[in-house]
Amino acid sequence: MRTRRTVLVLSAGTLCLAGCGSPGDGSNGGLAVETADASVAPGETARIEVQASSVGVLTWQLAEIPERWQVTHKGFKPEPTAVRESYPPELVWDPVVDSVTGTLAVAVPNDASPGEYALAVEAGTDAFDERVVSEATVTVEGAA
Repeated sequence: MRTRRTVLVLSAGTLCLAGCGSPGDGSNGGLAVETADASVAPGETARIEVQASSVGVLTWQLAEIPERWQVTHKGFKPEPTAVRESYPPELVWDPVVDSVTGTLAVAVPNDASPGEYALAVEAGTDAFDERVVSEATVTVEGAA
């Protein structure tokens, strides 16, 4: 059993330290958030996969994404206990959950200009705590 406990402690420590090399990297104790980038053509929907741990509040901001682009949340497991329709919108889990996964769907209009657009996703244990941020890039590809 001693070996198993040692492996578990080392694994937990490694998970907590993963990515701790720079400020704003998405790690603050157990609180973390990670996003995946997406590439789409104009008129398609970009799907940003989100994973977070020790989270009570998750929100997103349209950093470089035009305001008229619609961003919706889909398939979060577990489902949030509340959704605050504010700006920025907030998904709330009460009590704080160990792990959450889901998708942010970004509807890219037909007339979107090719380029890279940032979507900042923030997580916190509650609305007033320090937040961690992961920035996803939505790449809109030009016409072939």
